[in-house]
Amino acid sequence: MTPTPWRTVPLTDDYGLPGRRPPGATDPTAYLRTVEVLGADVHHLDLPGPTPDAPVVLLVHGLGGRWQHWAENLAGLAEHARVVALDLPGFGRSSPPRGGYAVDGFADVVAALARELALPPLTVVGHSLGALVALRLAHRHPDLVSSVVLAGGTVGAFAEVLGLRRAGHQLRHRPRTVAATLLEVMTAGLPVPGLVRRQVVARAWLRRLLLWPYLHRPADMPATGIAALVDGVGTHGVLRIARSVATMRVDRWLHEVDHPVLAIGGERDHVAPLDQLAAFARAVPSAETVVLAGVGHMVMLERADAFTDEVLAFLQHPRS
Repeated sequence: MTPTPWRTVPLTDDYGLPGRRPPGATDPTAYLRTVEVLGADVHHLDLPGPTPDAPVVLLVHGLGGRWQHWAENLAGLAEHARVVALDLPGFGRSSPPRGGYAVDGFADVVAALARELALPPLTVVGHSLGALVALRLAHRHPDLVSSVVLAGGTVGAFAEVLGLRRAGHQLRHRPRTVAATLLEVMTAGLPVPGLVRRQVVARAWLRRLLLWPYLHRPADMPATGIAALVDGVGTHGVLRIARSVATMRVDRWLHEVDHPVLAIGGERDHVAPLDQLAAFARAVPSAETVVLAGVGHMVMLERADAFTDEVLAFLQHPRS
């Protein structure tokens, strides 16, 4: 039997539990700011670390996301690092980008924010779409980046499905990825009335029906985690950036990484399935690859502390 190219973190009883909040942890909302960079008003959180010279972790959300997608990881990360989390242009409370929706443009905005905040070389953690932004940040602005963490970020199949490339192959070999990709774009991109959102938070059967592309066990997630997902849907940036991703040949540069990389996958992730993570591990043998057992695409929410611990361990000892 061929061994898997990753280390697996076994599932305990931690699915859906809130992330740890050490005694004395501050309210992160006190550290929210908005600055203008490259013509966009970028809403972001800048949570101080334990010391002035602490390392910096910059968090980039995925499609339909906001900085709140990292809410359960903030306190644990801030025990050891300064933590910056932003709303990408056109998402959350950030204004639309002046130059249009494109992954490279997003990477340049993140770079401009890092320079505006005078951040030292940082560890950039990107989830899903945010992982593409993180990689392009490392490619286009290597001086700003010390290491990269891809969370559910091996999304080559996601881009192929959106771009209608190898459609027959995708339907035969990854039917759930095709369904999950299309449902993710529709549910994240279409406006949903507040009443419907509240019903999704409250009713387990609606969670299972609508949130399976994101979560392995939607009915077992706490209401706060569900609210973090559904409150960001309908953002006008979703469909525009999805069209941009559809034109990208992700695998052509996904494997061109000159920085230490940690790729964290979910065992039951349909958007970034494990065969994509395996392909990444083969193509980038210097990268560290980890699978969190028992989770879907929202690895940082479904097992918050396990995810945070992996990022912190990598932060202390990045594999080059």
